Amino acid sequence: MLKIIIYEDNKASLERAIAATHKALGNYDVDYKICKYLNYCDDLIEDMNDRINKKIYILDIEVPEVSGIELAAKIREKDWDCIIIFVTLHPECKNDIFYSRLMAYDYISKYNTYDKRLEKTIEQAYKIVGKKRVFSFKYGHILYRLELDDILYIEKINGTKKNIIYTESGMEYEIMGNLKKILEELGDEFALSHKSCIVNLNKVSQVDYVNGIIKLKNGLSIDKLSVRQKKSFAENLMKIK
Repeated sequence: MLKIIIYEDNKASLERAIAATHKALGNYDVDYKICKYLNYCDDLIEDMNDRINKKIYILDIEVPEVSGIELAAKIREKDWDCIIIFVTLHPECKNDIFYSRLMAYDYISKYNTYDKRLEKTIEQAYKIVGKKRVFSFKYGHILYRLELDDILYIEKINGTKKNIIYTESGMEYEIMGNLKKILEELGDEFALSHKSCIVNLNKVSQVDYVNGIIKLKNGLSIDKLSVRQKKSFAENLMKIK
């Protein structure tokens, strides 16, 4: 999921940013969530600490107590992958922003063509963070590159060192190796549900924790949720919802 985090203490400007976001992303098949904040708070900090979802920040520079620039500095302490867009009533501060090493993607004045400019910038930012990621692996001297979004789950074949990758497109691939090491390469959108199974959390629609069954959005069910993994699987799933 893509999070659009808007930090803006002026309610009218906040609504304009929300409208621009919907216009920018409305024509794309993207699962996004708008997180709006009028001030610095615990919920905002929680979103900043989110390591699962991709993020685009729209930060107003003139927010009292913690300014947009101060917030950006806090963000960059831990996150260099997100995109930061500054908005302001003071366009004369532009040079200071771009020399601040905060890696701002754009700096937009609230005057003149603010709405159109913000809409276009969000659309361009999405095209950057929305690029499909791939998982590369070798099997039988052949290099494979699978889009992460196509992977449903990976299951170990009992008694062997082989694993099967099951995909949404219906193709199946064999891969050698330890599941925990494979999980490290896949990233935080995947989790162990069992010592012999990795699941793409974005594909999960429902979990029966009593019977240990995971139902996927395409209708498939996996009876690979062990007692040992139930707690951590639930916690990982909550992070991306």
